[in-house]
Amino acid sequence: MGQHDGCHETKLKGSSDPVDDPVQWYGEQLDMDERAARMASGGTLTGEPGNWTPVPTGDEWEAVEGENAAELLVALRPNLPRPADVMSGMWGAWISQSPDPADPEAGSPMPALVHAALHDPSRVLREIAANRRRLERHTPWLNVGVESDENDPSTYVPACSTCQKTVVHPGDWPCEELRDMLISYADRPGYRADWRP
Repeated sequence: MGQHDGCHETKLKGSSDPVDDPVQWYGEQLDMDERAARMASGGTLTGEPGNWTPVPTGDEWEAVEGENAAELLVALRPNLPRPADVMSGMWGAWISQSPDPADPEAGSPMPALVHAALHDPSRVLREIAANRRRLERHTPWLNVGVESDENDPSTYVPACSTCQKTVVHPGDWPCEELRDMLISYADRPGYRADWRP
């Protein structure tokens, strides 16, 4: 069978079972992450005094360690000065942990707080938006498979509209790019071993 020069104009209809449809399943994981990021947000506000609203792009967090405590801080309201000593008082702190004088060998929470700050809601929401754009570029279309009849579109198989412009072989879908996106959620229910890169 000769090469097929392009994808067909017929978009693949999604399966009713998300476990059979990697695009739908991945979209559901992104939705779950977005809900969690938005639930974790709300400490950063914008607007006028008396009419503050949460910043729609999510909170930015910072991990700070002082003599008396390690804290995960939420960024302060835009255009308001930050206290000179962020360790005095709890304003803006999501998590604060003081050393345990009874257990001087207790580990510092800073590595966990730094990790949390590096994955704050603002960053997560930006990554979700970027991943949705990537997903849109790698959505399946119907294309000619190795066992398809080029003259019979009912025999076409799912293929990536960006990556798979020629005859589709078994195992070509999902494409490598989508497989790399899916692997981030390999620990979640519904992930299939045949989606691994």
